Amino acid sequence: MTGRVVAAHRLAGSAFRLAGIYAGSAGVVGSWAAVRGKSPWAGIHLFLAGTVLLVISGAAPLFVITWAASRPPRPEVAAAQRWSLALGVGMVVVGVEAGWETALVAGGVSVVSGLCLLGYMLVASIRRSLLRRFDLSTRFYLLALAGGMVGVTVGILLALGVFESTYLRVRTVHLHLNLVGLVGLTIFGTLPTFLPTLAHHRMVSGVEARVAWWAAAASVAAMVGGLVGGFEMVGWGTLGVAAAGAAIVTGILLRLGSRVVRNGLPPMQVLAGLVWLWGWLVVDGSGLITGRPTPVFGRATVAVVVAGVGQILLGSLTYLVPVVAGRGAVGVSKGRPGVALAAANLAGLGLVLGWDWAWFLVGIWVWDFVDRVGRALIGRTEAHL
Repeated sequence: MTGRVVAAHRLAGSAFRLAGIYAGSAGVVGSWAAVRGKSPWAGIHLFLAGTVLLVISGAAPLFVITWAASRPPRPEVAAAQRWSLALGVGMVVVGVEAGWETALVAGGVSVVSGLCLLGYMLVASIRRSLLRRFDLSTRFYLLALAGGMVGVTVGILLALGVFESTYLRVRTVHLHLNLVGLVGLTIFGTLPTFLPTLAHHRMVSGVEARVAWWAAAASVAAMVGGLVGGFEMVGWGTLGVAAAGAAIVTGILLRLGSRVVRNGLPPMQVLAGLVWLWGWLVVDGSGLITGRPTPVFGRATVAVVVAGVGQILLGSLTYLVPVVAGRGAVGVSKGRPGVALAAANLAGLGLVLGWDWAWFLVGIWVWDFVDRVGRALIGRTEAHL
């Protein structure tokens, strides 16, 4: 393994460990809120802004370095990026929950700085790359980061009471720029390379992926325009991202066929999560256009965060964590895939329907993930004794 790949794995591993801390915090805070019948705001933000963005902070540079044959960023820059993001998310949540404006503003600036640094790292790496096959995915990442920076900034101003007269509209823009723009476009931009990798196949994409990027760019602009144009513009932007994602996934499936799901749990969970995400985008976007918006922190949003983004995240990490740890994913992703798939998707259905025991199913699913990854890491330790 070359030095640049080792460095990329170390960078990703550091970010994944911080993401794991945030995942545990999100689970505890979210469960406590559910027991008390409180808003899931804090748990959702700890998971999306903490866990998911820290995974992106580790995975995006890893993909650029390995698939574009580029040099890794300087360790101190990568460390500053992930800690700026990690500490910023914590300060934002504490600031909002405690009504501490200083922590809220400082945390928001720190999160935006972390996103800026990630963009800088990606641009610097792609400029030094020897291969151009990951350029399109990097463009998706940069577009997602731009949307996320606007979304975070709007969220901080919203929490400070700047948009009192247009609170509901601005909160909708904030949610969509972060969940649809930042998280959704990062996922869709990674698929042309990552999904074939899970199927043990080379990268597949065509003109549909380039068209999808332009559709996504127009969609982000529409969502930002919702600050003055209203819910309808946010809805059209959401449907635009749904169309872009559908085009990318359809192109991949037409080229790979059944090979996508022949290699165990990770591709199955990624595809299942994509169904949840795409379905929510269509329902939510249509509702915004027709005047029946989905509640911002309602059951459907919680379900798509857990069964949609969560499945894509854990399905990807089931493959990535053993690889980054030097163990390899062979064998870890196989065996009892039905347990994780059933638990995750029934939990999503239960969250939509308001089942009190849906979180028990989430627990079974997370246990399956921890068991798989734990066996891989223990195996790695034993191999070095």
